[in-house]
Amino acid sequence: MCMKDFLLFSGSSNLPLAHEIAKTLGVSLGKVDLERFADGELRPWIQEDVRDKTVIVVESLFNPIDEHVMELVLMGDALRRMAPKNMIAVIPYMGYSRQDKLHRLGEPVSARVIAKFLEVSMFSEIIAVDLHNDAIVGFFEVPVMHVSALPLLSEKVKAMNIKNGVIISPDVGGVKRARNLAYLLDMDMVVMEKRRFLDKHDSSEMYQIIGDVKGKTAVIIDDIISTGGTTAAAATSLKEAGAARVIAMTTHGVLVGDAVEKLTQAPIDEIICTNSINIGSEKKFDKLRVVSIAPLLADAISTLVR
Repeated sequence: MCMKDFLLFSGSSNLPLAHEIAKTLGVSLGKVDLERFADGELRPWIQEDVRDKTVIVVESLFNPIDEHVMELVLMGDALRRMAPKNMIAVIPYMGYSRQDKLHRLGEPVSARVIAKFLEVSMFSEIIAVDLHNDAIVGFFEVPVMHVSALPLLSEKVKAMNIKNGVIISPDVGGVKRARNLAYLLDMDMVVMEKRRFLDKHDSSEMYQIIGDVKGKTAVIIDDIISTGGTTAAAATSLKEAGAARVIAMTTHGVLVGDAVEKLTQAPIDEIICTNSINIGSEKKFDKLRVVSIAPLLADAISTLVR
């Protein structure tokens, strides 16, 4: 497919990443006016001819998450009314992905609802990065290309030339992710068991390390760092168990509340995350290193529009 046969658009949630993707692909972002009425209602206006072309919309579903969800689905509806060939949503971070199952009666399965929103807007394919649970792919009736940032993160670890490292899963649910990173880096893996309280959101208690970390560089891998509580507690537990250094890695640096303060004060030497979420200057601190996933997403897009 020639470059002129597809158009790349972006919502407002992560314009720096969208511009990077566009630059990598050698295109410019399509023109769209995200106008809002005085009462906050959104009315997107697509200012490009998309007839018989593939259109791609980049949007990270992050705070204010509900606004960005509506941006994505309303842009999708606006585009489909202009008779494109097909429509692809690129979601670097899918908010609501942690609500992927019914924990207790009376709660929604929100990740499934988001999937239905996108289908109603007529997106024919989804590109998503490191979903909280692989099973979320099954919520969609359209194809999902689920890409991982682990290879990018592993390259950062390799560049550190760690001689005695171990990969840490901060909870049992992250074992598969940690195992995959351990395989990429040819390191051993250690699991930490975590007790989570369902009636206290974003709250957990670290209580057991399954494996040996004494004298080693412990590399914590998680898909999301939100309030920083789990990561900070894990680092403290690892240091108490004799770890020489602690490095924390994540795909999605949500960093809400007092996360920056917690992580700054925690016994962590370095924190590495991607730019799946646009991290503002107020959330950047000395320990933080940001890796761009623009090449990863540009490659995924190229595969679909080739």
